[in-house]
Amino acid sequence: MGLRCKRCGSEEHVKNGFMRGKRRYRCKACGLNFTDTPPRGMPLRIKVTAVLPYLSGLSMNRTAKLLGVSTPSVMTWIEQFAEAYAQEPEPEGRAVVVELDEMWHFLKKTRPAKLAGGGAVRAG
Repeated sequence: MGLRCKRCGSEEHVKNGFMRGKRRYRCKACGLNFTDTPPRGMPLRIKVTAVLPYLSGLSMNRTAKLLGVSTPSVMTWIEQFAEAYAQEPEPEGRAVVVELDEMWHFLKKTRPAKLAGGGAVRAG
């Protein structure tokens, strides 16, 4: 299989100099300049291997340590999986709104000078 354009997938390209010591090509179809470098990121099988233990109850930190990747990477893969496959739960019943006015009473009783000074009381 020949070299393909990274944007449109075309095999029609010409040499177009060097970039950081690597041969550069220009796609005849879309005009993209690209180099023959491997794709970035982890393969899909690693991502699936990270999501399955998490769904089984293993923590993100432990999953990341077992696979030798970072915890934020595992979290990103889980979020992408959830966006693609998880269904949002339907609301059940109706919502009840409760309004509390504790903050109003606190602000009403507090002196303005105390609020301007940050509200902290120093012992001493």
